[in-house]
Amino acid sequence: MNFLIDVLSTCRSLGADRFRFCDTLGILDPFSMHDRIRRLRSAVPEIELEAHTHNDLGMATANALAAVHAGARYVNTTVNGLGERAGNAALEEVVMALKVARGIETGIDTRRFRQLSRFVGTASRRPVPPGKAVVGTRIFAHESGIHADGVIKCPQNYEGFDPSEVGLRRHLVVGKHSGANGLIERFRKLGIPLGREEAQGLLQGVRTMAEHLKRPLSDNDLHSLYFDKMVGE
Repeated sequence: MNFLIDVLSTCRSLGADRFRFCDTLGILDPFSMHDRIRRLRSAVPEIELEAHTHNDLGMATANALAAVHAGARYVNTTVNGLGERAGNAALEEVVMALKVARGIETGIDTRRFRQLSRFVGTASRRPVPPGKAVVGTRIFAHESGIHADGVIKCPQNYEGFDPSEVGLRRHLVVGKHSGANGLIERFRKLGIPLGREEAQGLLQGVRTMAEHLKRPLSDNDLHSLYFDKMVGE
């Protein structure tokens, strides 16, 4: 670090106004990143700092936030975290983490993140996993009874931010862990009003079908189940 401070001082004396601190191997943790950025910031406050983080240990986004917290004003990011080896800090993750966890607005239109992510995923031939942080289709999918019931009553119970903020929608998954309230809400969206007793009567059929199919039920599955169990009777 002493050598790095000397380099930073020399750069500043020669007219540099920004210095990039790189964790190229992706081996730092947020505590180490914070300490290093803070030390550099204190030693040569006249020069702005930029953080470049890699995700080899799964901490690129966390390290980028730690750098900002310690005084860095710039962060290198890539859409979907594309980059060498495990990749870099993901643009969508860093921006939303700054907004939600730190209360820092970047001025970026986050509502287009899902669209941007899918575009880059297609262009790079690296499809976005359903569970990808911030933009994955499953991060606003709720199945278990207590989760579905809680998010219906108050979305903030199980959602850290509104799905529309990143171009996504909430989805209630109907499967073997579903409860009555989630089932009622899912059928409501299908245009089928369902009472609590009816929902309770359908639950066992829902769980049996989901177990048999080894997947959540689709809209067609729910229509078939409803007409077999309710209308058929």
